[in-house]
Amino acid sequence: MGPEIVVPIVLFGSIVAIVWAIMDFSQKRRAEAFQTLRLAIEKGQEITPEAMSAMARMNSPNRDIRLGVIFISIALACGALGLIIGSGQGSDMHDAMRPLMGIAVFPLFLGLAFIGLHFFANDAKRT
Repeated sequence: MGPEIVVPIVLFGSIVAIVWAIMDFSQKRRAEAFQTLRLAIEKGQEITPEAMSAMARMNSPNRDIRLGVIFISIALACGALGLIIGSGQGSDMHDAMRPLMGIAVFPLFLGLAFIGLHFFANDAKRT
């Protein structure tokens, strides 16, 4: 097997491994939280509605805005990379800049969507 096969396999395999690790960690954290809740109920401790809502939420209220900032930063980094690579002379500039700007659009819109969700979700919780 040559590098033309190994590199794509490692690239896509690492993406799958990262997503799997994040999901596995999240599932384990959620299972531990519910185990703690189950033990508290079995021992007869009173569970307040605030504690129940905190256990159900399991995420920081600022998670959406943090993800939005991270995605926008990734988009800006892709755009800056396109500008740096494309700062040469001739048609090479557009050959490098256009695809990277196109790639940068996806995390940009994801970031804007997360920031919008942060503000809409917090407005819905206040009312």
